[in-house]
Amino acid sequence: MRPSRSVKVLAAGFALQAALLIATAVSALPLYATRQGLPCSACHFDPQGGGARREIGFLYERNRHDMAPEERWADILLSNKVGDALYFGTNLRQQYTYVSEVESGGTAVSTFFPMQGAFYAVFAPMANVTAQYNRDLRTTRDAWVMVHDLPAGMYVKAGQFRVPFGLRMDDHTGAMRAGFRDAPAGSFGTSGFLPYDPRNVEGGLEVGATPFAAVPVLFTAAITNGGEAFTQDAQALTARASYTSGRVMTGASGYHNYRSTTRDSDWRTSAWAGFAATPALVVMGEGGVGESESDGGLVRRTRGFWAEADYRVSRTVLVRAKYDYVDQDQDTAGLAQERYTVESDLTFLPFVDVKVSLRRVVPENASDENQGLLQWHFYY
Repeated sequence: MRPSRSVKVLAAGFALQAALLIATAVSALPLYATRQGLPCSACHFDPQGGGARREIGFLYERNRHDMAPEERWADILLSNKVGDALYFGTNLRQQYTYVSEVESGGTAVSTFFPMQGAFYAVFAPMANVTAQYNRDLRTTRDAWVMVHDLPAGMYVKAGQFRVPFGLRMDDHTGAMRAGFRDAPAGSFGTSGFLPYDPRNVEGGLEVGATPFAAVPVLFTAAITNGGEAFTQDAQALTARASYTSGRVMTGASGYHNYRSTTRDSDWRTSAWAGFAATPALVVMGEGGVGESESDGGLVRRTRGFWAEADYRVSRTVLVRAKYDYVDQDQDTAGLAQERYTVESDLTFLPFVDVKVSLRRVVPENASDENQGLLQWHFYY
């Protein structure tokens, strides 16, 4: 594929969004955004969600993922704000991973893994300017300055950040993210839908707007390096549109990258939706298609999909069932993979979650895997 097709790809992303908006008419995590009917920017400084939390996001976590306060924890008189302009926050995760191969019955992995050690600092010296810095496990990740609340709800963000494609999930091993294979090699993220690692940041410029006062739609466009700085032309293009209101979350996105050094190219497009069927039950899903083309003309067609149902038993217990599917090349047999997940998020205390997961990975070209995960998550 040649760079001239990028406009068509990004236009397709917006066309998908328009179709979804018509359908809805007749993260924050996507789960929380859907449950509360609020956009990610209501709780996070980053319009795409994730990272440092605004005051309402901090209170939401203090209330154990709820807008209503708890009398039990009324004596927690804490804040994530220092003075008039400085905010801070954390996301610390450690996970124990156990993987066994079904065919051999042997243990492929038994290890503890520090997944995340993020410390966020946000400086907001005036109403229209915000700067965020994220130091995570010996490396700098998000580091950007944003001018926002301009006419039509416009913002401009410059620095290094994650590519604003698709849903920003806390599980990078999902089919529509980096993938769930290669655990024995120490990575759950080398075989997913995306042509890049969604955990990594890129230098670039992002622009967004909410032009319709009566319709809560956020349009975003970004140009980034498409990889490391100085290795190729800055020409990875991303377009995204999202809608969150009431009990519905929906959106679509498009991505194109032409690597000038190798003359390879990638495009992806995806669409997603979430629905809060009841205050306790949320269902969500996302699907996408794309192509990767080498300089020699070899084309690999990729497709992926995931769906999940989350049921909140109480503030303490949430249970989830999830299905992931990805095919690295639909024209080549043996490259499809499935994953079945049953897990529970346990929040016994504010700011602390324990996740217990049981997963079955079913690849076409390898032995099935059983996976057990125990994750500790501290956030503030």
